Amino acid sequence: MILLGNRYIWKYHGSSPWYIHVPVTLIFIFVLSLLALPAQAAKNNRAYIIYQQTQGFSQQLIEQLEKDISRKGYPVSKMLIDDINKPLSQANLLTLRKQQLLITIGSRVTEFILKADIDRPILSALIPRHIANSLRKKYSKNKNWSYLLIDQPINRQLNLITAILGKHTNTGVLLGPFTKQLKAELIKSSSPSTNHINIKEVDSAKALTYSVNELSRKNDVLLTLPDPVIYNKSTIRGILLSAYRKKLPIIGFSKAYVKAGAIAAIYSKPAQISKQLSSITGDFFNHHTFKKSRYFPDDFSVAINRSIARSLGIKIDSDKLIIEKIKMAEKH
Repeated sequence: MILLGNRYIWKYHGSSPWYIHVPVTLIFIFVLSLLALPAQAAKNNRAYIIYQQTQGFSQQLIEQLEKDISRKGYPVSKMLIDDINKPLSQANLLTLRKQQLLITIGSRVTEFILKADIDRPILSALIPRHIANSLRKKYSKNKNWSYLLIDQPINRQLNLITAILGKHTNTGVLLGPFTKQLKAELIKSSSPSTNHINIKEVDSAKALTYSVNELSRKNDVLLTLPDPVIYNKSTIRGILLSAYRKKLPIIGFSKAYVKAGAIAAIYSKPAQISKQLSSITGDFFNHHTFKKSRYFPDDFSVAINRSIARSLGIKIDSDKLIIEKIKMAEKH
C-alpha cells in the first residue's frame, strides 16, 4: 500500500476494489460521523422533571437528579407546577408533548400528569405503594408509566429486624385499609427470614390502643407499614407511647418516625434515589421502554434511635454493620 496525496494506492493485480479509490478525507469524516451518533442520540433524549414548589428532601432530590442525568450526557429541564388544581396551559401541554421522558416528583404531581393524558412516557418518584396501586387502577390505560416507590421492600425490613434483634423473632404487624393487601406478601417474606409474623387487621384508628396492647403480649417488635388510617399525625404519638410502656420496640417506615421514638427504620437518601432514577432514565433512553412498571429502592440507609434502644435494653450494632448484614441477607 502506498500513500499518494490523499489517496491510498494498493499494488494490486487485476481490478482494484472500490474502497481503494475513496479519499482519506471522506473516510475520516465518515468515521467521525459514526462516533457522533451516540452523542446526537443523547441530545435528542431529553428528560423533563415536573415538580411542585418544595424544600428539604424533595428539593435535594431534584437538584441531585439534574446533576446525575446531565452526567450521563442527557439534557434535562424542569417545570414547576404552581397550582395543582388548575389544568395545564396549552403552551405547557405542547412543551411536555415534545419531551422523550417526563419525571414526576411526588404523588400529587404524578396524578396531575396522568390525568392530563399527555401520552408521553412517565417515570415517577417519591410515591407510596398504596397510592401507586390506586393510580395504576385508575389510569390502567396508561401502559408507559413506571415508578420508583418510596417504600422499602418488606423482606428488607424483616432483615433489619433480624440484624437488630437476632433470629427467631416474633414480629407484630398492624394492617389497615391501605396495607391489608400486603398480608400474603408478609407471610411469604417471613418464611426465609426467621421472623414469625403475627398480623392484626384494623379498620379504624379507634381500635389502635387495644391492638397495640394485644400485639405487645405476643411479640418482640412491632413493624409499621405506611397506612394513613393507622399511622398519621393524630395517632403516631399515642402508638409510640403505648408501645413504649409495654416495652415493645417499633420499627418505623421513615427517618422522621425514628426521631419520634421508633428504634430503627430503613430509608433511602436523595442521592441514593437520584442515582437509581438516573440509571432507569439511561436504560429507558437506550431501550425506549421501561424494564419494570414498578421499582423498589436499590440502595438504602438506616436510622437508629439509640437512646430509645438503650432504655428498652436493646444493644444495637453500628449503622455500617447493620447495613452489611441486611445486604448479605439479600444476596442469599
